[in-house]
Amino acid sequence: MTMDFASLLRNAPVLFDGATGTEYQRRGLPVGAAPEQWVMERPDDVTAVHRAYIDAGARIIETCTFGATRRRLDSSGLSYGVEEVTARAVALARQAAGGRALVAGSVGPFGAVMEPYGDVPAADVEALFSEQAAALVAAGADIVLIETMISLDEAVTALRAAKRAGAAVAGVTMTFELIGGVPRTSFGETVREAAERLAQEGASFVGANCGAGFELMRLVASEFRIHASVPVLIQTNAGIPVIENGAIRYPENAESFGAFASELAALGVPMIGGCCGTSPEHIAEARRRLGG
Repeated sequence: MTMDFASLLRNAPVLFDGATGTEYQRRGLPVGAAPEQWVMERPDDVTAVHRAYIDAGARIIETCTFGATRRRLDSSGLSYGVEEVTARAVALARQAAGGRALVAGSVGPFGAVMEPYGDVPAADVEALFSEQAAALVAAGADIVLIETMISLDEAVTALRAAKRAGAAVAGVTMTFELIGGVPRTSFGETVREAAERLAQEGASFVGANCGAGFELMRLVASEFRIHASVPVLIQTNAGIPVIENGAIRYPENAESFGAFASELAALGVPMIGGCCGTSPEHIAEARRRLGG
């Protein structure tokens, strides 16, 4: 099967996978533990989650490298190197994909605040993202996905690193909250500002992930469709989590997620996936409703 990013988009909407961290927790990963640990120590579980999402209908799956910058691996107490974890994570995803899905190398926030708002020099942040992006490209990731960004400056730094590393396809999803009735990042940037600046920086696609549930993401998706000049990716949580009997529960089930995926498709969103709390069952229901 020959598959590339452009050919997938010609048959939009394209489904991404859903959450990995909460899926690992369902399989025994302690809350708060770094999922990247399982890449090295429980690879069969990582591969099983990938396969479950592909069987559910995902055509793009994400590597378990969200926290694989050197700074975050160190802060998690993991002794594995960036290249070591990244190469293994991409290999596991490719093994699971078996030609049925593309592999997106996940890049999350570096774990602190860069200058001028924080005390981490921009050059240090650039070095962290450059190391991770280079490792993803060298390992053979089809896409570099920079996600859950709350600072546009940090997102641009990561995107530039991915482009310099030679990523053929590199996109960014931001995380928004409702501030004064307007979706903004924690640093105050609007959807329009994010969409326009990221496209100017050469993003292959833009969008949003995580967030505060369907209602806010519906508004964010609508604004991206208005202001984005490149394809849009939306990956929402399964609602706002609640604590029940000491456990975290996400309120949106597969049926409500599938209905929301249908809404996004009707808006013209070409790429749809899940974030925290979503599961292969959520993606399967989205596939059932979207067809194909």
